[in-house]
Amino acid sequence: MNNPVTCAKLILENKQITGVPAVSLRDIAKSEGIRFLLNDYPADSWDGTLLFKGEKRAILINTHRGNTGRHNFTFAHELGHYFLDHQPDYYQDGEASIKCTAADMADGKQPREVDANKFAQELLMPEDSFRFDMIGSTLDFTLVGNMANKYMVSKQACSYRIVGLTQAPCIIIFTEGMQITSIASSYAAKTYVQKLKAVPCDTAAFVAISDRKWHEDFTTCDSSKWLCREVPGETVYECTHIHKDSGNAMTIIKW
Repeated sequence: MNNPVTCAKLILENKQITGVPAVSLRDIAKSEGIRFLLNDYPADSWDGTLLFKGEKRAILINTHRGNTGRHNFTFAHELGHYFLDHQPDYYQDGEASIKCTAADMADGKQPREVDANKFAQELLMPEDSFRFDMIGSTLDFTLVGNMANKYMVSKQACSYRIVGLTQAPCIIIFTEGMQITSIASSYAAKTYVQKLKAVPCDTAAFVAISDRKWHEDFTTCDSSKWLCREVPGETVYECTHIHKDSGNAMTIIKW
């Protein structure tokens, strides 16, 4: 099946997955005869690998970086490669595999990586239940944290799902230090996204990241620092939270 979202829906239905799907990832793999191993591999290697040996398949998850939520998404991503019948593109010492780095998964330009991400997103955060859980909520870090905890995914994966399903104009920016690593935006905000490589100076986010002190609430901001064009008649707000250990940050821009 070529449609990754439809494929994930059928997996959930056919395998009678109820509750939080992340809990059933290992059972899904076992039911397909896929062996799996979660282990600490070198930090500069891949995040996930799908191994091919004849008709047999195995999944390796690198636990060196990230938390359980990130590992769950990588696991579901590799299952996506399997169920979407993607073929190996890496060969070494007689071993065939699909190796996925964090950069591959976030690139957005490799069609099968995009499809594996869409599969993982629907498998772990089914649209119907996720939308229901969002009812009545506004986009803030409480919503991101609560939804990430409930669905057992990383805050970044959860953020992409939230902005993908919300109608309000909003952008979430992910950073390592001052470098911007990825940007997620709602449909209503896509035409306002500015292609930034680093956090703009003279922004509340820049100060928060410099001081390693996150914001308690949203503050008004100069939209020209973040957006490629003005939002007529609207006040633009920003709020930044920083991971206490890694120093990586998330900034929400909304209006």
